[in-house]
Formats: sequence, structure tokens, C-alpha cells
Amino acid sequence: MKFLIYVIIAFGLSCGLFHKGVPKKGEFCYLLSKPPECIFVDFEEKTLLMEGQWFPLNPRTRLEFTFPLSGQEAELFVTAEHRVDIKIPGQGPDKFYMRKKERFSQFPKSKE
Repeated sequence: MKFLIYVIIAFGLSCGLFHKGVPKKGEFCYLLSKPPECIFVDFEEKTLLMEGQWFPLNPRTRLEFTFPLSGQEAELFVTAEHRVDIKIPGQGPDKFYMRKKERFSQFPKSKE
């Protein structure tokens, strides 16, 4: 029985189940549009820069957020370390944004 508990704890630690941090801030791009549409997300400050406008992120869980967009509540999901999905009500399927490599990213300096 103890062995089973150790296996479950080891598995949980190895896959990040008990990790309490937030993802790194960064620039993410939707690659299916030409030119790619990019957003900037700062998970520590809980802000999103999309289409030149800052939005506050309201956390549901450590990896799920909501934000107000055109009078509706849109959703942002962290689906992997280098991917976020945005679901906007009434706009078809979710859009997935891939993290831009840091050496090519330009982080915004100010939220104003």
C-alpha cells in the first residue's frame, strides 16, 4: 500500500500536478492567420494585451482565466507550457496561440 502511495506522489511531482507556480509571461501568436496575430500574456500580473488593448485576467484556476471582451466573458486556457487557447463566445472554434521564442519576442514596457 505504501508503495502505491509513493508511486502516485512521484507521478504527481513528475508531471507538475503539485506545482503551484504560474506560467512565464510571454508573447503568443496565432499562426493560422497571415500575418500571425500575436497577444502578450503576463500571468503574474494577470493581464492580457490583445489587439492593442489591455484586459484584466480573472483566474478561475491556476491555468484557466476569463476576461471581458466586447461585453462578453471570453476564456483563456493554458493548455501547455508553450500554448494558450482563447475561446470567444459566438466566434466558432477556439484559437490556439503558440509561444514566440524569447529571442524574437518584444515584451511591452508599460500597460498604459
